[in-house]
Amino acid sequence: MRPYLITSILVLFCLYWLAGCKKDSKDLSLPVINLSSTNITGKSEHQIQVTVSMTLPDGFKQLLITKGVNLKIDSAYGTNGVLTANASSTGTNTYQYIFTYTLSPDEVDKLVGFLFVVTDNKGRSMEKDLTVNTTVSGAQTIFSHKWALVSKLWKSAVPPSETITDCEKDDTYQFNRDSTMSINYGTLACTFDGFNIYDKWTLSPDEKIFTQTYHSVFNPAAITIDTFNVISIASDKLVMSTVVDLSAFGPPYTDHEQFIYTYNAVQ
Repeated sequence: MRPYLITSILVLFCLYWLAGCKKDSKDLSLPVINLSSTNITGKSEHQIQVTVSMTLPDGFKQLLITKGVNLKIDSAYGTNGVLTANASSTGTNTYQYIFTYTLSPDEVDKLVGFLFVVTDNKGRSMEKDLTVNTTVSGAQTIFSHKWALVSKLWKSAVPPSETITDCEKDDTYQFNRDSTMSINYGTLACTFDGFNIYDKWTLSPDEKIFTQTYHSVFNPAAITIDTFNVISIASDKLVMSTVVDLSAFGPPYTDHEQFIYTYNAVQ
C-alpha cells in the first residue's frame, strides 16, 4: 500500500474519532434539574410533595415554576401563572426545593402541569415537567351533595332494629366545602330540633374517620364532637357507624352500642 494512502486513512480515522468524541462529550458546566416524581395522581383536597434537586456549577440564579391547566397558563397561580421559588443550598453547587401543592376539586379530570425552569448565573437554563392528575376524594363527594338521613340502624341490638323516627326522615344535611355544616329539619320537626348548632365537619386524610362538631344553643361553651367510622362513600350514598353509650339506661344496654347511619344524596 502506498505511504500517502496509509497516511490519508489514518488522518480520516483520527478525524472521525475526534468528531465522535466531541459528539458524545457532555458540558459538565450546564445546569442539571431532577424531580423526585414527574407524574402524580392523587385525590382532591390532598397535598402532594415533590423534591426538586439541582446542580449548578456556575451558581444558582433563579427557579421559576409555571402552572398550566388544559394547556393554558393558570394566571391565578403565583404572579400571572409563574411562581419564583427560593432554593436551598445542599452542598457545593447543589440546591434543593420542596414543592408542595394541594390538589383542587376544581381540577378533577383536567390536565394540570407544572414546568420547573432553573437558571444559573451565566443565564443558562434547564427544565423539567410535572404532570398532576386529580381524582375525586371522599370529602369532595360529601360536600358536592346534600344528604338525607334514611336509616339509623341499631346494629348491636338483638335483633338489630331501625331507630330512625318519622320526624327525622325529612332532615337534610349540608356539609360545605369550607368544613361548615348545617341541618334543614324539614316540616316534620322533632322535639329537640334546633337545640344544637352544628359548626364543623371533617374527614380524615385516609377517609376512615368522619367527625361533626356542635354546641348547645343554650350554652355555646358546651361543645360536642361526634365521631363516626366511615363504611362507604359513594356519589349516591354515605354510610357510617358510631358507638353510643347507653349504659345509663341499665341492662341490657351497654356503653358500646353500635349504630349505622345511612344517608342518600338528594342533590
